[in-house]
Amino acid sequence: MGDGKTRSSRFRSKNSREQPAPDTGRSNRNTQVEDALPVAQVGRYVLLKQLGQGGMGVVYSAYDPDLDRKVALKLLQADGPLDADAARARLLREAQAMARVTHPNVVPIHDVGMWGEHVFLAMEMAEEGTLSSWLEKERPWREVLELFLAAGRGLLAAHEAGLVHRDFKPANVLLGRGGRVYVTDFGLARKVGEALVPEEPLPEQAEGLVPPERRMLETTLTRSGVVMGTPNYMSPEQYRGGDIDARSDQFSFCVALYWGLYRKRAFESSRMRAFVTSRRKEQLVPARTQTLDVAPVPAPKRGPEVDLIQEPPRDSKVPAWVRQALMRGMSLEPQERFASMRELLEALSQERRRVQRQRWAAAACVAGVGLSVVGGAVYHQSQVCTGADALMAEVWGPGSGATLDKAFQATGRPGAGEMAARVTRVLEQYAADWKRQSTEACEATRVREVQTEELLSQRVVCLDRRLQDMRAVVGVLADADAKLVDRSLDTVYALPALGECADVESLAAQQRLPVDPTRRAEIARLGGELAGVKAMLDAGRYRPALEKGFSLEAPVLATGHLPLIAELRYDLGALQSNLGAATESERLLTQAFFDAESGRADRLKVSIANRLNFVESGQKHFPQADSWAGLGEATLRRLGGDPALEADLLTNRANSAITQEHYAEARVLLEKARALQEKALPPGHPKRARTLFQLGRVLLDMNERPRAVALLEEALQQTRAAVGPLHPDTGRRHGLLGGLLLEMGQPERALEHARAVVVAHTAAFGENSPQVASALDGVGQCLLKLGRAEESLATFERALALKREALAPDDEELQYSYDGVGQALMRLGRTREAIEPLRRAVTFPTVSPDMLAESGYALARALWASEPGPGARDEARREATRARERFLQAGLASRASEVDSWLESLPRESLALRRSVRR
Repeated sequence: MGDGKTRSSRFRSKNSREQPAPDTGRSNRNTQVEDALPVAQVGRYVLLKQLGQGGMGVVYSAYDPDLDRKVALKLLQADGPLDADAARARLLREAQAMARVTHPNVVPIHDVGMWGEHVFLAMEMAEEGTLSSWLEKERPWREVLELFLAAGRGLLAAHEAGLVHRDFKPANVLLGRGGRVYVTDFGLARKVGEALVPEEPLPEQAEGLVPPERRMLETTLTRSGVVMGTPNYMSPEQYRGGDIDARSDQFSFCVALYWGLYRKRAFESSRMRAFVTSRRKEQLVPARTQTLDVAPVPAPKRGPEVDLIQEPPRDSKVPAWVRQALMRGMSLEPQERFASMRELLEALSQERRRVQRQRWAAAACVAGVGLSVVGGAVYHQSQVCTGADALMAEVWGPGSGATLDKAFQATGRPGAGEMAARVTRVLEQYAADWKRQSTEACEATRVREVQTEELLSQRVVCLDRRLQDMRAVVGVLADADAKLVDRSLDTVYALPALGECADVESLAAQQRLPVDPTRRAEIARLGGELAGVKAMLDAGRYRPALEKGFSLEAPVLATGHLPLIAELRYDLGALQSNLGAATESERLLTQAFFDAESGRADRLKVSIANRLNFVESGQKHFPQADSWAGLGEATLRRLGGDPALEADLLTNRANSAITQEHYAEARVLLEKARALQEKALPPGHPKRARTLFQLGRVLLDMNERPRAVALLEEALQQTRAAVGPLHPDTGRRHGLLGGLLLEMGQPERALEHARAVVVAHTAAFGENSPQVASALDGVGQCLLKLGRAEESLATFERALALKREALAPDDEELQYSYDGVGQALMRLGRTREAIEPLRRAVTFPTVSPDMLAESGYALARALWASEPGPGARDEARREATRARERFLQAGLASRASEVDSWLESLPRESLALRRSVRR
């Protein structure tokens, strides 16, 4: 490594003359083109004008008087005697290389010879200049691709002749009349391997006439480790100065085509050089001796490489299948590129083959004799893509719905059969959509030929993963308990959207799977394991999901596949969030976001940003939450939008606004989310009802009660239709509406909702549960407002008995029932009996001030009416004064005034004491 600096500086100096302008892609023609000719004639060739100049030679148009034709004459240009020998050898190598390849897209060599101390090369004249100059104007992508395909066929011919060009770039492609394309400038060409197209052997009598030093293709002109080529187009292995093969030309070809299509560089040469240098240093560091009997976890292998090759512009009209082929051809590791130039050209020729196929079919039909041939071919090809039904049958077949129903019914949960039917309908639709997409993906490549094999492979990988997701969900549901029955609809609706597998733009952008089949199989296996983690997460089984996720951490990290790593960390972060570990959740989710960004898993990145918004809002870190939401929205805009994902982002932003009491902002966000969900989600999706319910609550906070009631009632109807009348969500909707209507002075309507809550909670939690007791409190309050005090007292007493049986004596849930019993007794005139439950009601300090105030005011009145002695009356005054303060604390000034009026009505002799208590 001692001379590394000298070699690299020499390399930069030399190539600064040879390479074209780095950022424009323009040809290397300049003001010297019209310079005076150095001589009138070279050999028999009469020089006409200078066409261009490079680091080794000058190209002239010339006239061959012997054959009466124009030629392009390349004349050696050497800077001094020390370079002359090497330059002559390189020009001779170029002539021998080009003479070795006979192909319409390789420039023909007419003559090579010596002129004094110089070597000249006479070749076919290309009247239209270079591909580089042609690209100075914007061109339609199809025209650019067609010219490059022709040049690629020239490169392929060279490869089949056993040559590697080593300096392919637009400046080394010539354009002739009639659109003819020639690859030229084989000055760096090198013989590698055996020719696929055998050469004619030399006659025995001629072998001795060619000395070894004249067989330039068998001679090495550069020392090992010296970098040769043009930096803007060189492959990583060329930067390393190591061994290369035809896949290096493939890389350069794709880089040049990338420039032609997108008008931007695929990579920065300085960054490529730095990357190669860092890789070389890593390889030279000696391995440390392992002192512990623990295998280290390998770091991800492709981290620094992910963004080295720039992502093509999203707004380009170039099809995804072209971009996909280019990105594979520019893989930094040669083994991950196409196996040959031929395979690359086939991947780039999808549209041409489709058009040819359509023309062939049309011609056959017009001829009348081709109908049966076409029909037979279409039938045969349609049979190629018929395996989706069998694959899905392994996960969800004809009897799966009955199996699910049996599992749900076994839980004993009321309404389990109806829920099983709802879940079955969702899964059957998902299965049908999966089979349709699988067939369409196959036919796009195998029948219609409008999609590359590489893109088909990525779509199949995506669909296989969705099949694994579905298998995991079905497995979790088969082991359902009553709680999971209630969550089951959310669980199946949480299955990843199948539309992602049809988004060819997003798939083409993601980090590609490794070529090695063993590594690909390991990633697929771990993906299936992660599907199980996600299914348990969505089903609410957080602890076992977290344990399984941690067990997968080491093998997932060892794959180095960033989308998979991001998915694992996202699931772990979501689990930690649901278990209350907000700080750890934030750490995992942040790392997941960076992994998804590096691996270009954009849709996953949006979901991670949304979860981070939720976690930060929960910790009241509102600026950070807004930043994550903004990143998610920006990514979504770049993807072209997704209504369901955007609605999720808006809903979480609305929740954050509600926490900050920014109700007007929350209203706007929820209204936008609702409009998007109506387009993106089916009518029975639980999210639609939740967003509507949340919007109703916001309007309630904004004191728009009539509108709020209308929305809450609509949300109730949607919830009942989605999950049934006995679901806990339905009960919660009834509960809020009942309380609201009671406050609005509509106890009869409120009573209907309160009784519905009792029915739903009885089904969900059992008739003797505390939840049912709380629902009974609501019924008792409605009955009290309706003047049905006897029924109200019986209801409150039952609620109190259930709570005292199930809860601790100091549980604040008891307060509402104690108060209800006391208030009902007061209404019945049984004031002495009301004192004890009301005294108990004011002993729960964690209950809201307004509720304690109501109980205290009732207690004061009961004491005054029931106990004529001065001690009881003094206690009554104290309780009333305390209730007044609590009403003011709760912002209920009118109720405080009511207490004042009551105190003023008391006998005058108690006035001084009352004033002293108030002070």
